[in-house]
Amino acid sequence: MSYSKVVLNRYIRGHVLPASDRADEIIEIAKENLDVERLVKDQLVFFRGYFDTTMLLGNTSLLKLVAQYVADNFKDAGITKICAVAPEGLPMAVHLATELGVEIAIAKRTRDLGVREFVKVHFPQESTGELLSLNLPKGLLTLDDRVLIIEDSCRTGTTLEMMVELVEKSMARIGGVFVLAGMGDKWKPAIGKLKKRFGEKSIYIFVELVLEYD
Repeated sequence: MSYSKVVLNRYIRGHVLPASDRADEIIEIAKENLDVERLVKDQLVFFRGYFDTTMLLGNTSLLKLVAQYVADNFKDAGITKICAVAPEGLPMAVHLATELGVEIAIAKRTRDLGVREFVKVHFPQESTGELLSLNLPKGLLTLDDRVLIIEDSCRTGTTLEMMVELVEKSMARIGGVFVLAGMGDKWKPAIGKLKKRFGEKSIYIFVELVLEYD
């Protein structure tokens, strides 16, 4: 079905509101004709073998649009919490949590002095010999939670593996994994393992990017 410019203009300006079924139909038509993946890729800047996500994470309108797609994908997954790593994972987490109507459990690489107890995981980074850590205040995730893990950009899969361990250490269940941008190929084995554990439908990669220096 097509809509005249006059009718659409009235909807956009709020002079007239469409019925719920008509609104759903307009949204579906817009989705079919809008290349959101291309919009996301256009916001990523490639520099010296890495993608800079600064522009993307600052584009609130685009992140809100992406969140609508992701929320629709996980609408029947029974998600009760979103788990993200601060600070880079927070912009996407906030928009997605708003769409799903749930809270966010924020993991950090450092520990806040005001928090007494943490759930923590450590992972050795072979390339540098450093010990990576993630810390989540105890009690943010519980047995009753079904968690959607999100990561803004994924290059090796290490952070995702740590987040999975963190959620499981908290005794919560994993309801899905969302990656905004997968970069190169090194992360794909980790994603393959997650798909085997939780199912293909539970893993959502929004865009995949080729790295010239992977």
